[in-house]
Amino acid sequence: MIKHLPEGLTPYADCGFGRYPAWPLAGECVAVACRSEEEPILLLTVNGARMDAPMPRRVWDRFWRFELGRFKWGDDVRYRFQTQTEITREYAFEPELARSAGEPTGLLEMASGLYCQVYENFHILYRAGRTLEILLKQGEPPAGTARETIEAELPEGHRLCLAGNKKGWLLKRFGCQNVETVVASAEDYGLRVAKDGRIVAVEQRGQFAGKHVWGTGERYHAVDLRNDGSNGTVTEKFTQQGDQTYLPVPFFMTENSVGCWRDSSIPAALDFREGLRICQRTQGEALARDVWLFGAPCDILRQFIGLTGDPVLPPEWAFGLWISANGWDRDAEVQKQLDALKRYDYPADALVLEAWSDEQTFYNWNDADHWKDPAATVREIRGAGLHLVLWQIPIIKYEWDGAPGEQLIADEREVIEKGYCVRNADGTPYRITENWFHNSLLMDFTNPEAVKWWFGKRKRLLDMGVEGFKTDGGEFLFDHATRLYNGMNGLEAHNLYPSQYIGAYHDFMRANGVEGMTFSRADFTGAQTRPLHWAGDQLSRWSELQAQLRAGLSAGLSGVLFWGFDIGGFAGELPSAELYLRATAMGCFSPIMQWHAEPRSGQFYATHEDGFNNDRSPWNLAEKLDRPEILEISAKFARLRRALKPYLYGEALHWVAAGRPLMAHLCLDFPRDARACATDDQYMLGRRYMVCPIVAEGQTRRRVWLPVGSWKHFFTDEWFEGGRELTLACPLDEIIVLERGSGYEPDRNSSMGY
Repeated sequence: MIKHLPEGLTPYADCGFGRYPAWPLAGECVAVACRSEEEPILLLTVNGARMDAPMPRRVWDRFWRFELGRFKWGDDVRYRFQTQTEITREYAFEPELARSAGEPTGLLEMASGLYCQVYENFHILYRAGRTLEILLKQGEPPAGTARETIEAELPEGHRLCLAGNKKGWLLKRFGCQNVETVVASAEDYGLRVAKDGRIVAVEQRGQFAGKHVWGTGERYHAVDLRNDGSNGTVTEKFTQQGDQTYLPVPFFMTENSVGCWRDSSIPAALDFREGLRICQRTQGEALARDVWLFGAPCDILRQFIGLTGDPVLPPEWAFGLWISANGWDRDAEVQKQLDALKRYDYPADALVLEAWSDEQTFYNWNDADHWKDPAATVREIRGAGLHLVLWQIPIIKYEWDGAPGEQLIADEREVIEKGYCVRNADGTPYRITENWFHNSLLMDFTNPEAVKWWFGKRKRLLDMGVEGFKTDGGEFLFDHATRLYNGMNGLEAHNLYPSQYIGAYHDFMRANGVEGMTFSRADFTGAQTRPLHWAGDQLSRWSELQAQLRAGLSAGLSGVLFWGFDIGGFAGELPSAELYLRATAMGCFSPIMQWHAEPRSGQFYATHEDGFNNDRSPWNLAEKLDRPEILEISAKFARLRRALKPYLYGEALHWVAAGRPLMAHLCLDFPRDARACATDDQYMLGRRYMVCPIVAEGQTRRRVWLPVGSWKHFFTDEWFEGGRELTLACPLDEIIVLERGSGYEPDRNSSMGY
């Protein structure tokens, strides 16, 4: 099969069968590549004329590259790949022209708080009120009264400044002693223009003041992105995510009283290294919409959450302890875990089964060799006081490893015939291009009939007593030319697809009266309406535990209220006793506490021992590592978690109403404390506890920044006065948690007053 995807698969690696560049500029050298078992030829036309195509160059086995050369602005370039047995669909591009927007040609006032800046081939609308909305549009500008300059008042002492003869806009603020500073600006707009004059991409270049940049989604490499950025794309990356993320959010804020949300699902690349740069492809008349927010970080975050959807409160059981492992694929495995919970006095509240299904339909249980009586198994799990969560994936599977069953064949036929799956531009079914579940069909959750069909096959799971779904995946919509039922194409739907998928499961449970939850890896703006989330797949390494801590803090700063991670990592060699116990301690004082493990034949585990058990359960690790203290200390933290559950649920009630994450960076409570704002390895868990986890090997003590106030050590009951740095010891069976004293007066600019 010939593979070619002009835009490529992921932002972090070249798939080898893309177009280079994906969106060429006039005069740029262009190459196209494909993967094929046979040597391909290229069928090339330019402006309707058949051209002599270049010969392919074998890059490496099965990968071929054609150097096309340079083209003029607006040339209509079309091509197909052909072998003796196959010919692909037609691909096309028109080289674009890069240009600067230049200076405005006019400035208009239309009404109080509504203004328009006119450029040669687009215009910018400004709406100044409680927020500042900036809308870039192409087409004819509205009517208004000409002005030379405009200044508009904004909250928190900010002011919008526009001038008819200057590029962009200025956002100023009066600070101490009436000193006015520029806190943000747009100094120029770079445009990409098609031959017919349409603007197809915009790059906004400007500046902003501030030492810190927080947000942009769940980030593994850094919490503060002042010297970094985000590509803005939902991306699957198995372990060691670095600067990629499953959960981007085009929102950021600073300690300097401003924040910004790019209201769009098309990936927006944010770059803060040299000022402020936002790059984005565009479609249609509306080019971009930004909403600027004002206030302390907690106020900005609350406003952002208010704009993007009311947070959902999880059920109380979600704040207990979750247990999970991919190897639990039969009755006997489940029974072993239930017996262990009882034997070791290890309280848990939720059990996740990933390998429960037939691995084809993902709604039928596996055969009788695995589950003799699934309904009885569910009753036994519920009888043990556990809430059952089942793994899901949004696909009709293409079976590579064996014969598809009759039900899978029937499902695929029905989904294609009735148009329930995502489709290509020509109406044929889209199949996942590459990687995980490649060639499978992708369900279209914007189609009401498809949703009805999909959940009609899962209703009996709720009837059995299932109370949640681990909604994995969602990063599969790679091809920008695909089409959804609601009219979206793949470019605008890629980031939204996880939220459509996960949201459908929430609606399904509510429609059936089940107070259940999804547990999701990928998502996008508005994730607070679809809790809960976890950090995805990490190796059992210290560097990954550090990345998990950063991910939790940055997710919270992006509107994710309830978040967890795989204690001790998910994949690879088993964690050391020290790593596992430090991660367990942090998990105990996180919104969601759960451990999990990859399949027992996982790709990162080095052993080839048949049937090796790589569960991250404390009893399995105690046995495998010959470290009985793992079980003893883990059980202590499990019992502590049970004691904390009422507090966590009470705080969840409070923060859902107030619009703030349960796991909160210190900047939200102490915005005027410079040290607190710069601290990325401590966090508030609700209003009472400041958590200072140890995430480095061999560390038995650590430095802690105490904001002003009185603080009591959770384990030793020692009292400390804040406003200083301390070094505190931490044995392996504890974690540094400091309880805020009752005499604390909330910062006027912090969320503690809400």
